[in-house]
Amino acid sequence: MPSARVVPGVQAGGGSGGGPGRFKRALLRNLILGLRKGGVASSEMGFHERKRDIKRAADAALAATRGGAPCWSRSLAAELAQHRSVAPGPASSGESCKAPPPPPSSSRKMFCKKIVRSLRRWPRPVNNTTAANKAYGGAGAGVVLARAMVRKRTSVLKEIVPGGKALDMCTLLGETLDYAVSLKAQVDVMQLLVRTLQEQKLKKSVAKKQQ
Repeated sequence: MPSARVVPGVQAGGGSGGGPGRFKRALLRNLILGLRKGGVASSEMGFHERKRDIKRAADAALAATRGGAPCWSRSLAAELAQHRSVAPGPASSGESCKAPPPPPSSSRKMFCKKIVRSLRRWPRPVNNTTAANKAYGGAGAGVVLARAMVRKRTSVLKEIVPGGKALDMCTLLGETLDYAVSLKAQVDVMQLLVRTLQEQKLKKSVAKKQQ
């Protein structure tokens, strides 16, 4: 298994002060350690077993590298801690994710009261399309459809993002963005690792032919 220093592509995209390059280097180190600990290079391991262990090692490395700040990394580390083949990373806390309570403020309370008063003046949405069109001035069907699509996509996001079922809408959107960016870094690191292994394998085969 190669070390993190032999993958030059990770150096691009960030300096020593931080950024995506530094995150990818740390992710690569954690991934290599997890793969070595899981013994995925063993010839006795089957294809499906190796695939499962690589996935768990990659997720554990991602959660450990991202840290315990986002909810999804804590939830992912807690899920991985249940499997003996992959040890939980430093981000594992076992705590359930809950949406952080908003700070109390007079401006926020006034804003919420205005929303409640404005909603009370609006007629309640009904399932009847004709009645909804009359109530909303012809746009009721579009409003009902838009709300249904939002609820459907929100439920899908809660299933995809680890720990998303316990989050509210605003927190879920932030967690989704953070999770997507982290997954992109994970894919980039794994692709670099695969290319490096393929290059090393090709060099060894060429060296054997020349001997």
